[in-house]
Amino acid sequence: MHYNTRVNKIIEEQYMSYKVLNTISTKNLSGKEIVKYKSSLLVVVVDKTFTKNELISNMDESTKGSFKRSIRHFLNSKASSVNLQNVNGLQAKDVLLVKSPDQEDTFVWLDCFKAIPKMANSLEKRDLSVIFAASLPKGKDLNWVLEITARQIESNAYIFGSSKNKTVKKPSLKSASVIVNSLSPKDFTLARKAVKRGFAVGEAMNAAKFLGDLPANHCTPRIIERKVKGLKKLFPKLKIKTFGEKDLASLKMGSFLSVGRGSDEPSRMMTIEYTGGKSSEKPIVLVGKGITFDTGGISLKPSPAMDEMKWDMCGAASVFGTMIALARLNAKVNVVGVMACAENMPSAHATKPGDVVTSMSGQTIEILNTDAEGRLVLCDALTYVKRFKPAHVIDIATLTGAVVVALGNFASGLMANDQKLADKLLDCGEITGDRAWQLPLWNEYKACTKTNFADLANIGGAGAGTVTAACFLSKFTDDYSWAHIDIAGTAWMKGAEKGGTGRPVPLLCQHILGAVK
Repeated sequence: MHYNTRVNKIIEEQYMSYKVLNTISTKNLSGKEIVKYKSSLLVVVVDKTFTKNELISNMDESTKGSFKRSIRHFLNSKASSVNLQNVNGLQAKDVLLVKSPDQEDTFVWLDCFKAIPKMANSLEKRDLSVIFAASLPKGKDLNWVLEITARQIESNAYIFGSSKNKTVKKPSLKSASVIVNSLSPKDFTLARKAVKRGFAVGEAMNAAKFLGDLPANHCTPRIIERKVKGLKKLFPKLKIKTFGEKDLASLKMGSFLSVGRGSDEPSRMMTIEYTGGKSSEKPIVLVGKGITFDTGGISLKPSPAMDEMKWDMCGAASVFGTMIALARLNAKVNVVGVMACAENMPSAHATKPGDVVTSMSGQTIEILNTDAEGRLVLCDALTYVKRFKPAHVIDIATLTGAVVVALGNFASGLMANDQKLADKLLDCGEITGDRAWQLPLWNEYKACTKTNFADLANIGGAGAGTVTAACFLSKFTDDYSWAHIDIAGTAWMKGAEKGGTGRPVPLLCQHILGAVK
């Protein structure tokens, strides 16, 4: 068997499920029960209000007053966490005290919970349990904290190692519990739902990260196609359809097909239909850009950091992850996910600057820059999804370097032809910490698509590159409510933490699922 084929088969078998932890459970314990509770690592998130917590009081009584003294000393120190080993009077092997954020910023809260699974892995713990003994952030309830906790534990327990042999380090953490105190049956049901949802969103983020982190030779359009088909084994109710190049040609997707002409790897489009709502309910449609590697084509990119272009398929990866979360939760919604995948390579067969192609919509496009390829696959996919009669459409794409210049790595760029949809997505970003920032989609910018040689040009002028890219896409979305999310700055991290982030899966899941009920 060829080496790459063997490696990919191993990868597919290992990650048919994208969960890192086997389980994240919710436990409703009394003060007396916590003293006898066994855990490899009991994480206690505290602030100055810890004395009001029944679990802390019982743990303090069992330790003859030493536990509260330890917390007071910790809160007065500059340390963000401290590990107490073998605490007399408690059954937990280690107790990790973590300071609760003293700011309302959701990002600070995410960082707090992000550190917990990383510390558990560094301590080589197989399980951890979390007690929240602090004030709730302003405007948030307990269920928000529980969902964020579960999501951050699962998503940050992730360690990529699938293309390593000698240096692979697998996460030690296998299970986690979130402990609540003496909740009523109704409130405990909501708490369990919040933890379950956070776990599912964390798994979905890991799925998106994993696809992005795979080397491009291990994640071609055909390999992604196999992974999408493999979801049927996990979730038989999903309806999956794949399109080869002959199918795309039959659909007259000349724009889409132009991107992969220079590659030996054939392009693919996949649709994943999830039907959990009423048959009368129109589906939300997600469309993801899936350029599995982007050299820029004939308009070749400069070589520094070109390896990062393996993450140019993170829009499609986020669709893949989101559909997993919906199926895992048996969500009562109707959603269609579309993944438009191609590899952009230079060759004698590659599309050239100045070539004119015909899109599925019938509009001709002059390709002035072959490195503006994402919009060329998206415009045909956006035309195709009209057949689903969508409630609205959201496309997700690592579309422009300009969005990194505008917003850096903290916020995704958002543009829409429907302000109500834009407002809802912005709110979801604030709730989840997966923020977006709206940029204008004014008519003044739309002249950027004019050319003497086709109906449209695929690039605009030197300025406002993120906006003009969205203006191009808007020419294919007149028939429905639409939003565009540019994740070129947020889909992966550089530097020491180089790797996929799983964004904007949390934002998309919040938008589709709403509040925990």
